[in-house]
Amino acid sequence: MKNLGQFKGLAAIIIVASVAVLMGMVIGSSVTSNDLSAQDKNSGANQATGITYIDPATGHSPFVYVAQKVKPAVVNISAKAVVENQYQSFLDEEIWRRFFGLQDQNPNEPKTRTTESLGSGFFISDDGYILTNNHVVKDASDIMVRLSDTKEFKAELVGTDSETDVALLKIQADEKMPYLDFGNSDSIMVGDWAIAVGNPFPQLGLDRTVTIGVISALGRSGLVFGQDNPIYQNYIQTDASINPGNSGGPLVDIHGNVVGINSAIVSPSGGNIGIGFAVPINLVKKITNELRTTGTISRGWLGILPNDIDNNMAEALGLDKPEGVLVESVESGSPAEEGGLRVGDIILEVNNEKVANAQQFRFVIADAGPGTTVKMKLNRNGDVKSLSFKLGDRSKYLKIAAAESEPVTETKWLGLEVSTLTQTDAARLGMDFEPSVIVNVVEPASPADDAGIYEGDLVLEVNQAKIETKADFFKQADNLKDRKKSILFLVKRGNRTLHKAVKP
Repeated sequence: MKNLGQFKGLAAIIIVASVAVLMGMVIGSSVTSNDLSAQDKNSGANQATGITYIDPATGHSPFVYVAQKVKPAVVNISAKAVVENQYQSFLDEEIWRRFFGLQDQNPNEPKTRTTESLGSGFFISDDGYILTNNHVVKDASDIMVRLSDTKEFKAELVGTDSETDVALLKIQADEKMPYLDFGNSDSIMVGDWAIAVGNPFPQLGLDRTVTIGVISALGRSGLVFGQDNPIYQNYIQTDASINPGNSGGPLVDIHGNVVGINSAIVSPSGGNIGIGFAVPINLVKKITNELRTTGTISRGWLGILPNDIDNNMAEALGLDKPEGVLVESVESGSPAEEGGLRVGDIILEVNNEKVANAQQFRFVIADAGPGTTVKMKLNRNGDVKSLSFKLGDRSKYLKIAAAESEPVTETKWLGLEVSTLTQTDAARLGMDFEPSVIVNVVEPASPADDAGIYEGDLVLEVNQAKIETKADFFKQADNLKDRKKSILFLVKRGNRTLHKAVKP
């Protein structure tokens, strides 16, 4: 479970009081069936509205119908991941051995260890597709799913989206699975019933627990969950009890339709205190369709840091009222820079839609998609301007940014020194940007030199494997380290692409 610490201190002479609020990611599971028994149909459900009333004969509550409908479709998820043994890595550092007299690491000691995450998920189709949270299955090498009838299946990870904390799994089964229908999270209101189903404290075996509450708030954003913080936040807040183990389980309405995926809690103790969060299902629908089709998510990228404008900021900027978002920074080589956006500009509209705040602005840009041209109205020092921008691909930008932040110990392969090509590099060199590595150095008389690869060439492929980052290049180098035959490089030189055969 991930934890958020938010500390508020108040000092007066020698008395210091502190109040800590912890937010944590939570893990859970649940099951449902779409069919009701004859008794349920006759005495439980109002066929006109789908709402169950209290049966005067049995005294059952409206939630009995919901529980019977939802529980069979909820599953337990066990995700195992192999992680680095940090203690062993610490001892393995040369500096510690040399200066502190530590002995060499015992070769029999494992350098990795296996961790297990226990969570929830739910079927969204009868052919075995399951929704859960990304943080439940993050980095997992082995995912097992257990159904309400205790059958177990190995699950395939179809795709994940860390920026909304959503993941899609698939199991192969001979029979059709019970599944849940999507509701409409845009239509729910504060005060509506909210029912959570999942596995609180899974180590205690509390499978498919049903908890009842209401929708406490909508559109919660700016929440921090340790290191893994979803960028696109529009959380539903509920007081339906959510505990460690509930993550990935469904939050449903009084009809038993899914309105959210339970994902996080606020708690000073790690347990429920009535403040839980769910990813709204309308946000999940689009992500699910993309993951199901391509396994990845494509979002538009502008390349700025937007900031909200409150009353004080509006006054400082000389605005009559708070409106739009303030451009805090502009990424070098980004679509924003190429389109003429500047730090200090105030973006008022995107494609004739008013900009309310930074979070809404992020969603608008993301939803527009890569390659889309968007028109913006902005305020620059009191003058209203209109600009157009062709959006980039956020996933490619994130991949390059991650590659730049990861250390690559290798420096040369086949006589080549390379670096990840960035938007800034491409703009500086006067070339169109294309995900690749640029050749910085070609060692004289090396295999690459003999093959006719030059400094400034872009390496697009090595043996038909795409090369988009320096890490990709050296991963392929490791794959081909024992190869004796020639290696096929696809390089770009100016506007031409060339094949080069490099003999190791």
